[in-house]
Amino acid sequence: MAHIGMDPGSVVWHTHQRYCLNRVAMGIIAMVGLDAVTGGIAMSILPQKRDITALFSTGKPYYIDFYQRDYKWTKGHIEKLLEDLFYRFSLDYRKERDTNEEAISHYDWYYLNTYVTNVYNGHTFIVDGQQRFTSLTLILIKLYHLTRQYTELNPLSDFISDRIAGKTTTGREYWMGHNDREAALGDLYLNDNAKRGSSPSQDLSIKNIYQNYNTIDRELGAQLTDSHRLEAFSLWFLQRVMLVQIDISETQDVPMVFEVINDRGERLKPYEVLKGKLLGQIPKEEIDTYHPTWQEHVYAIQSSDESYVDDFFRTLFRARYVRTHAEYREFDGDYHKTIYEPKWNEMIRLKQNPLEAKRFITHDLSYYADLYVRIMNESQTIDSEYGPYLYYNGINGQDRQALLILSACALNDAMDKEKVKLISRLFDKHFSLLQLTDSYNSNSFTESLIDLTTRLRSKPLDEIDEVYNSQIIKDISQAKGTEVDDPYDWNFFKDAGRLTLGEKFVRYFFARVDRFIASETGMSTADFYNTARNTGPVYGFHIEHILANNDENRTLFGNDDELFRLERNRLGALLLLRGKDNEASSNEPFAKKMRTYAGSLLWNQTLHPDLYHNKKRFLEFNSKYGLGFRPYDVYGKEAIDERQLVLLKLVKLMWP
Repeated sequence: MAHIGMDPGSVVWHTHQRYCLNRVAMGIIAMVGLDAVTGGIAMSILPQKRDITALFSTGKPYYIDFYQRDYKWTKGHIEKLLEDLFYRFSLDYRKERDTNEEAISHYDWYYLNTYVTNVYNGHTFIVDGQQRFTSLTLILIKLYHLTRQYTELNPLSDFISDRIAGKTTTGREYWMGHNDREAALGDLYLNDNAKRGSSPSQDLSIKNIYQNYNTIDRELGAQLTDSHRLEAFSLWFLQRVMLVQIDISETQDVPMVFEVINDRGERLKPYEVLKGKLLGQIPKEEIDTYHPTWQEHVYAIQSSDESYVDDFFRTLFRARYVRTHAEYREFDGDYHKTIYEPKWNEMIRLKQNPLEAKRFITHDLSYYADLYVRIMNESQTIDSEYGPYLYYNGINGQDRQALLILSACALNDAMDKEKVKLISRLFDKHFSLLQLTDSYNSNSFTESLIDLTTRLRSKPLDEIDEVYNSQIIKDISQAKGTEVDDPYDWNFFKDAGRLTLGEKFVRYFFARVDRFIASETGMSTADFYNTARNTGPVYGFHIEHILANNDENRTLFGNDDELFRLERNRLGALLLLRGKDNEASSNEPFAKKMRTYAGSLLWNQTLHPDLYHNKKRFLEFNSKYGLGFRPYDVYGKEAIDERQLVLLKLVKLMWP
């Protein structure tokens, strides 16, 4: 940026400009290394200054190189850019000054950094800078609409229009309209803010184009409230906002420059660098065969959350290739670099291997990304065609089920739906039994999943159950320090309760109990999510002690305070009540609590005698499985033991 007060017509001014351009060129050369300059200049680096008028007057549209990320500038980026622009403009703007080009040429200039291009087969590709180019185009579109409001500014409006789109050898084109952005830019150019809000498109770039235009619409509308200021700003924006173009003449050097550029400024996400490395190996004339496949699957994954894309690739490489715990950890960070290390490249073979890069995109990416999206989508509903277990694991925050599923499913696995059903069920059993037997440790659980990743890899469906169940037995044995044959051993379960389990799991457990009773008896119960996770005052549920903390109940345990504390916190002495019911019954004696239980969850109703008088299907259910449900007049240690045993029988049925 020029020094404030420097005379733009002076020798010092022009010398300063040349100095800036030379510094930019030397900076690029320094970034790519001196090896790029051999025998003169093997890689031509040609810096040239460009104002906005020159930037969009080339007669040729810009193509966004596949190395470039999606258009990801958001509201914060746009607001900062506009804040900087108006700050610089306002230092020189005066209402009494002329607004012709000669007058504007004396305004200070604003430096908007460098951009990098590469010309291939007559097309100019943007290697670095499309975030700014797209944002500048959106500003131009808004300036076009604002200047159209004033008849005296129509010539300026027409000039701005030509900076948005113009005549090319194939007709009129938007300079930044390629890569499927023409429709969005055309909509904004023709209709201004006709689509305010977010676009329904899955394309992240299109969504951000619309959202950022709304920000520009608001900010420019607030700043440019009369024709004089609007004209002055428009001319200043066209003539005094400067960028420096760096043209990379050798196409084979573009991947190197791209990777080095990524080391400065806002870093690309690992998956974006991976995209550049993979597609960079493919001849440019073949890119259109593979790039759409990449985009389709990445957009499908990031439609929920962009962070899922890196999670997918990290999960995929772990699921298909890791063999040890140490190797699993190697993918914690920059997996896009890890896969190119010699050890991993021997297996994954994506380094300098165009044929394998093509195969990876059309086969591995296409299949496993689709499988990953299915897992994500089906995890959102308890009524999934894949069964409820994806949802159960998701509600427990156990997204690592995807790791085991991607491991077990071979490429284009014809049995993948059945494997998803089975593994998600076994994962839920694994997690729940470790919790209920007081064998769960988050670090040990992670290590166990890594073991399973290798043991389940591409296994036939009929072998998965045995492999997984043996791992569950192994985990409980290690936690207990003894050889375990039966994971449902009463001694492991009898003390399970609020003192050994987290509150979230206790709520999940009783939600599962109620859903199981409901499915077996045809009786209705509360919404599963509200029961398991909602803690709100209206629909949320809370853990209720059947035994209130009072002297009457202590006498049932010989006034032994420690025994009373332990017993009243066992699962057999707990249930869930809706918020207000929980508050109302908090310190009531058992006989009064029963009235509240009668109209609540099914597990709670099993305490009340009315359930045994008129619910035939419940009685059949109780008898069929020999569960031992019965009503109680007094609730002491014997009742808690009985209810704890009933729950163990239900556990065996729910997690067989």
